[in-house]
Amino acid sequence: MRPLLLTSLFALSPVVFVLACGSSSGFDSNSDRIADDLGDTVDLNGDNIADDIDLNADGTPDGVGIDTNGDGVADAVGLDTDCDGWYDAIDTTGDGVAEFVTRLAPPPTVTTGCGTDGGTGGTGTGGAPINGSGGVTASGGAATGGGPPIDSQLGLGQYSGTGNSSERYAQGDVYRNGTGYKFIANGWGSGWSSHSISWNGTSFNVASLNGSQGGDYSPAGYPTVFCGQYSNPPIQSAGTCGLPAAISSLTTLKTGWRWTANGNGQYNAAWDIWLGNGGSLSSYLMVWLRDPPGQQPAGSAAGANITVANVPGTWTVWTGNVNGIPIVNYIKPEGQDIYELEFDVMDFYRDANSRGYSLPGSQILSVAVGFEVWNGPVTNIASNDFYVDVN
Repeated sequence: MRPLLLTSLFALSPVVFVLACGSSSGFDSNSDRIADDLGDTVDLNGDNIADDIDLNADGTPDGVGIDTNGDGVADAVGLDTDCDGWYDAIDTTGDGVAEFVTRLAPPPTVTTGCGTDGGTGGTGTGGAPINGSGGVTASGGAATGGGPPIDSQLGLGQYSGTGNSSERYAQGDVYRNGTGYKFIANGWGSGWSSHSISWNGTSFNVASLNGSQGGDYSPAGYPTVFCGQYSNPPIQSAGTCGLPAAISSLTTLKTGWRWTANGNGQYNAAWDIWLGNGGSLSSYLMVWLRDPPGQQPAGSAAGANITVANVPGTWTVWTGNVNGIPIVNYIKPEGQDIYELEFDVMDFYRDANSRGYSLPGSQILSVAVGFEVWNGPVTNIASNDFYVDVN
């Protein structure tokens, strides 16, 4: 889906909605990320996250719900047509097309972008944080509802370090806002056949990846960008990103990722976080935003409908071992993909420990994101932005 252009939609907007609380000033007087003349987001459960709405009653949320008539009930879907973090249009039918567009000018902001040929929203879960308190957000086709939280760091990166390659183990030093990371093409699986990948800073595009899962069900490849010490033998990211770091020294370890899907291939979209002692790997912590059909995490199911403090939504947990090394996987259930998330790694770490899941290691060695591809061909999946903020 191509991004909608505001100039092409004004003709569809003969009606201006008015807020129930009276006339508005500026663009978003109540800081809920929706233009004041279109309505308000709704938060009926008081969790400070805008509620989703299934407008077309197909059993799948269409996006963040908007109350257009001031009765406190969502009756439209908010759209961010130019991907700048503000809802500037609404869809009243659930077809993903804007029927009404704001006539107000949004405040100056840094455009976040919608990724590669991204759309303007669509099906999914999660909503927009109302006052910048984290949350599930997304852009790109078939995206989840919601826009970036007010304090989001996604979309604000200045990139350097570019390249493209079909080499199996291609790598490059990349930078986001001056902080060094490393991109690796990472065609490590026994069933890997070929790939074509380009990168720019912490964004990268898998134009194609061909291969098949190994006899032990391992993926063909995992094109990856990371901060810290990662891979075997170990590779250190460029410059100083703050990792490896002793867990005892960390106040927060914030990370965020935005990515764009393509089709229903056998690939996940996942964080891969390595823990260790003295630089040696001792356990894995993974967070999957996409669980592909026909594949599953390492180990066995350990819990369902798990909530993690300060992280929106619910998760399925799988635990086990990979070559004798403990692994804990937090998984969005199949069919509930989300395309953007920001969180503190330490919240997942503390949750795992509180449930008795094994995550040995006194250090966080690295934080990586990428796509584990089991069976190709897979084409045009993209990492649009990624960061790690160590404090």
